[in-house]
Amino acid sequence: MMSSAADTSNVISAKLPADVEKMLKNKTYQHSEEIQEQRVQHIKRICTEEYKIQPLPFNGTDKRFSSHLRARLRTTFVNDDYKLLVTVVYKTGSQGWKKLLKQLYERGRNVSQKTLGSEDGLYTLSQVKKQYGLNAVVNRLKNYFSIIFVRHPYTRMLSAYKEKLVKMPNKFYEKKSRGIIRQVRSIPLPDSKTPDLKFDEFVQFVANGGWDEHWCPILNKKPCHVYYDFIGHLETFQDDVAYLFHLIGIGNIVEFPECHHAAGSGDLAVLKEHFSQISQTLLTKLNTRYKNDFKIFDYRLPQNNTDFH
Repeated sequence: MMSSAADTSNVISAKLPADVEKMLKNKTYQHSEEIQEQRVQHIKRICTEEYKIQPLPFNGTDKRFSSHLRARLRTTFVNDDYKLLVTVVYKTGSQGWKKLLKQLYERGRNVSQKTLGSEDGLYTLSQVKKQYGLNAVVNRLKNYFSIIFVRHPYTRMLSAYKEKLVKMPNKFYEKKSRGIIRQVRSIPLPDSKTPDLKFDEFVQFVANGGWDEHWCPILNKKPCHVYYDFIGHLETFQDDVAYLFHLIGIGNIVEFPECHHAAGSGDLAVLKEHFSQISQTLLTKLNTRYKNDFKIFDYRLPQNNTDFH
């Protein structure tokens, strides 16, 4: 049996006129709507006024969609039923997004998406291009709702360090950790010894251009060349996802799966603790590599190794 409080709540809700319910629902998301507008307009302003980059014209014969957007096509997943494009950025809930897309795929009816050789419904714009040609990609970029979630560049980098190079979940990252140690220490680690990569060594490697999908700058997704319709931040994840589900009409269909982030990597105290290990010279060099991510996604660039707010 329901509690009396729940009964009362249901009675009150039932008595609300439809237009009042709609007004209250819209008011709930007003702040999120304003934040989204600010984020989208901020990117457009930075791209056009500071970087002098204009978005690509939606022309199916324009080869720049292949050359300029290679990384974006490779990591942008498609759902044709709901007309969604989700660009996956590793260490920003990427596994959760993939699970969500699988759920939507299972509930979908679109036959064409089931012919791309993916039993779980995870297929990218690169696969669309291979199967149907560039025009099919451009058509989706033009007409589908495009989503990306980002994260403070250095909490994302710290999360990648902890998850991939400290825990070393597989042989690939154990080998990568050894390779970084060999590069920064100039002395190979004996095979019998477990890699013990230090955070300042990792930062040195990254600042010198060391690349991996889990910490490379998000700017390689080319947000200036084709604008995103929705820009979520991991720091406001719950509010952003709630508003996004409301916008695209899937709130009553699916729930966002639980996703894991390296423990404490988003905590400012933990961030300061790790960055206190690196020199000002190294931080300046690292800032040079990530400054565009900070600027375009509106994060504050730290000026010293304790400057995290």
